[in-house]
Amino acid sequence: MKVVVGVTGSVAAVRTPELVRELIRRGYDVECVMSPAAHDILNPKVLEWASGKKVVTELTGAVEHVRLLGIGGEADALLITPSTSNTIAKIAAGIDDTPVTTMAATALGSGKKVIITPAMHESMYRNPFVSHAIEKLKNAGVHFVGPHISEGKAKIASEEEIIAFLEGVLK
Repeated sequence: MKVVVGVTGSVAAVRTPELVRELIRRGYDVECVMSPAAHDILNPKVLEWASGKKVVTELTGAVEHVRLLGIGGEADALLITPSTSNTIAKIAAGIDDTPVTTMAATALGSGKKVIITPAMHESMYRNPFVSHAIEKLKNAGVHFVGPHISEGKAKIASEEEIIAFLEGVLK
């Protein structure tokens, strides 16, 4: 199974390399894509090390989004982990202005599985517009894992929870 891991600008992005390594240990073929805001938190070279593949940090004439998540594309699913409220709102509104949101738009249009793991401050997660965007995406078939609310934050689900959920969706 091939999974595209999309990383956005949440501080929880620092947990992504270990998740990518564990997915590979379990036999997944993983390619990573990052939003520009994710670069401020995690150097793309770390994800390149974790995945063993060049990280998509911008879309080029190679149309990476179509190759990976277009109709007949190589990947089986898009896992956006972590996802900010900004990314969730953009996907729900059909905005694709970052490599991650363009991957999501392409995956949704191709019938590929999309799984999102939110991570943000609790007040942002409870924002009625973010709640509406999450419900809109769920109604469109997007899956959500977590978050866990504690210390005023909507914290990303554990690595084990994310992988178990992904495996369930891909069965």
